[in-house]
Amino acid sequence: MKSMVKYSKMTTRTKGGNKVKRFSLVLALAMALMLTIGVSVALAAPGDYPPGTQTTSDKYTATLDSTMGKTDTTKWGLTNGLQNANKTGQGADVNDGSTLNDVIKNVPGQRTHGEYQNDTNSCASCHQTHTASGKKLLFKNGVYNTCAACHDGTLGFYNVFQSSNAGTFGGDPANSASVHLATGAMTVAAAPGGNRTSTDTNSWGKDFTCASCHAPHGSYSDRLLHYNPNFVGATAPTDASGNPTGGKKVVNATVAFDSATGKYTAKGADGKTIAGPWIYGYTYGKPKIYWTQIRVKDANGVFQYKYSGDPTKSWNDVLKVNYRGGYFTDPDGKLAGVALADIQMDVAPATVVKMNQTALDIPAAQALGLPVTQVDSYKSGVSAFCAACHTDYNSNSAQTETGTFSKAFRHKIVQGLKAGMIGEPDAYGNNNATMVCLSCHFAHGTDNTIMKNARDEAGTSTDVNASSALKRYTNMAVCWKCHVDSKAEQLKNNDSLWDQKDAGTGPIY
Repeated sequence: MKSMVKYSKMTTRTKGGNKVKRFSLVLALAMALMLTIGVSVALAAPGDYPPGTQTTSDKYTATLDSTMGKTDTTKWGLTNGLQNANKTGQGADVNDGSTLNDVIKNVPGQRTHGEYQNDTNSCASCHQTHTASGKKLLFKNGVYNTCAACHDGTLGFYNVFQSSNAGTFGGDPANSASVHLATGAMTVAAAPGGNRTSTDTNSWGKDFTCASCHAPHGSYSDRLLHYNPNFVGATAPTDASGNPTGGKKVVNATVAFDSATGKYTAKGADGKTIAGPWIYGYTYGKPKIYWTQIRVKDANGVFQYKYSGDPTKSWNDVLKVNYRGGYFTDPDGKLAGVALADIQMDVAPATVVKMNQTALDIPAAQALGLPVTQVDSYKSGVSAFCAACHTDYNSNSAQTETGTFSKAFRHKIVQGLKAGMIGEPDAYGNNNATMVCLSCHFAHGTDNTIMKNARDEAGTSTDVNASSALKRYTNMAVCWKCHVDSKAEQLKNNDSLWDQKDAGTGPIY
């Protein structure tokens, strides 16, 4: 394939009503070389919006009215054609599968996304200093199109159109397809279960792109999953009016000190230590205001983030904060004589997702020392990751109405998954034992060709739901997959008994 991107027959309407061809591209600026496990964020379920914002985006035919994205990432202009020193994205053989040199500019042995060295050239793989085609100096027009340069399968890296445990973006719109529409065509607020009314342009108001789920410059999580999805870690649980936000930031945490190690740690309202990693980030200005911010009482008894010895600096600047480790130290004695009760913190906890994975045999990537791996099972954190945007769905009980922005009964997150299902380990260390969001849903997308029935057979029937909602199982087969025990005994006395043997097969438990 000689072109840089693949195109599909799908169309979408802009606000003016004009049809624009949509790219069937890759998800990947934030997932180079990796099987990306995203979060169910952007496609809306019919009826999930107030009057005037109905959408048929599950069929790719229209974007939302009031929450439509603002970027130009779905327009035709992929590059401005200007030459640049590294010729990123240029050259006669770009994306023909024969070489990586036209796009991948990192120093051999160094990664493209994260773990940058002091002599890195990795920046040039995605950014152009003076001749960029897109904002943030991206060498293609927008995040989504920049990701396509490596992740459409032409350079040997992970191809998001190829079915995997993350699903696929290559679904057929006429075949019950449903995808995370990560092109920037809509905002994060489009997420079912999200906050429709938020005016926060740093979270719900941001365009939904690949980088909404994946951190292009490195992450604490596997698969470069974002350590602060939807700014959930840097957002307080309630706003100034006391309304819930879905945020996880711990406000006014107390501080403890270990004299043996010299480490200061933070404790929440429950008295438990708030473990690292903490999110590092700040607003510009002097002094910097950090998302994870240390404050000390001044002479008037007021907690101040400004350092008393130099008001242009904050306490974070003069203390030594180990954000990854979740503690800080005072090597210069700035806190000498200060009582622990006079120190407090706001702590922005990072979202961390861990997975079990095995390496894939992809020579082109291995030659650069950049492994591509396949997810076998999850260790922790994926449901909390999904809930950063699908806030209403963050429930561990089916017995009560739950949800941050609305109330509804939600499916319980349970143990006891059936064989072959995706999940997290149980208390005994058994993999794929506890239900997570991805037990029932793909992260990237789905259609009838990759959905399975309750016996894990693919392509055996058509999903009749207007929106397949990224489902792993066709129709409601996921219910039949699990509920074939005594809890569903009213189903036992019919011709579809699962504890009877079909010809040549054994019972399925």
